[in-house]
Amino acid sequence: MFEDLCHLCTIALRNGTQMTQILRTQILHGFFLLLMLAACNKPKQLAPAYYHWQTNFQNNRTQYLTDLGCRKLYIKFLDIGPDENGAPVPYAKLNVSDSTGLDIVPCVFITQQVFHNLSEANIDKLAANTARSLASIGKQFPGKTYNEVQFDCDWTPRSRQGFFLFLEKIKQHLPGNTTLSATIRLHQYKFPEKTGVPPVDRGMLMLYNTGDIENPEGGNSIFTAETANTYIQGAPERYPLPLDVAVAVYAWTLVYRDGLFWKILPDVGDELQDTTRFLREAQTPPHCERYKVISGTFLAGHYLRPEDQLRLETIDPELLSDALKLLPQIDLASDATLAFFHLDSSAVVRFPAATLQNLCDSLAYPLKAR
Repeated sequence: MFEDLCHLCTIALRNGTQMTQILRTQILHGFFLLLMLAACNKPKQLAPAYYHWQTNFQNNRTQYLTDLGCRKLYIKFLDIGPDENGAPVPYAKLNVSDSTGLDIVPCVFITQQVFHNLSEANIDKLAANTARSLASIGKQFPGKTYNEVQFDCDWTPRSRQGFFLFLEKIKQHLPGNTTLSATIRLHQYKFPEKTGVPPVDRGMLMLYNTGDIENPEGGNSIFTAETANTYIQGAPERYPLPLDVAVAVYAWTLVYRDGLFWKILPDVGDELQDTTRFLREAQTPPHCERYKVISGTFLAGHYLRPEDQLRLETIDPELLSDALKLLPQIDLASDATLAFFHLDSSAVVRFPAATLQNLCDSLAYPLKAR
């Protein structure tokens, strides 16, 4: 079709007396429209990055990150949640054992309950305290400056106004050239008019947590392409913020007690092979395994009772490939970052740098040249 239109345009230009001006104009407009579409649809190159979401930072995966071409780490500096009286308090502050040569984006996780009953004066106080905490923790990386700070809060209609006001306030307490970013859930991406758009410079679309962890009979809640696609289809053509994207490379174990969701444990897959403590169910959904506790035991520091139910959910190369195939349908920024969540020993084993490179380079969005 493209070649045919080019041929028609050539005829129109050479034989203007044999074609009406209107027809020539329409064909030329179509020609240039196709050129524009071709330019817009050229594959973007995504800059690879990783999230570090643990409370202790040790720079023991330098070669892995170098092989992948990572130049940036999104590092969680602290969490903020309500105390027993509802007042916001910081916890899980980062402890740094080693520095890193990579660029760092400090991240702050805030539970949305923090903003349920917080006055404007207390929101401003929280913003000031958060800025001081970021500066204090940041001193553990000598000589580092931070061009971007990211906030992760799954805001709801009840907490949106407070969280958005917090974002406006904290801009006043950070250096003036700081880029502010916020995580964007899939439902917030699809319905920006309903959920609101945070007052920040960039968004990080979380292309995971697509399922229901509350349902003991559910499948993999970390990611399924079918569920994710329901949020991508029908989303506005343009999201109001430049978007980066994060994909999952982690595993976790969900614990159910008396038929109800109880706790999330880290990837403990190897221990679940102990048949004196755990019985694996024969029939399980794809990309997850179900177990029953048959003998009271400790797992990841928590006591499990007999009859507790476990669901081990894992992102493997097949699921990650499914996620990456959705990226061309998303309104990503021209300078978008592709961030893998998150950096730990199990992710490094399941996804060697060469595996991630091959997965990305085989799709429409290759990683930037390393």
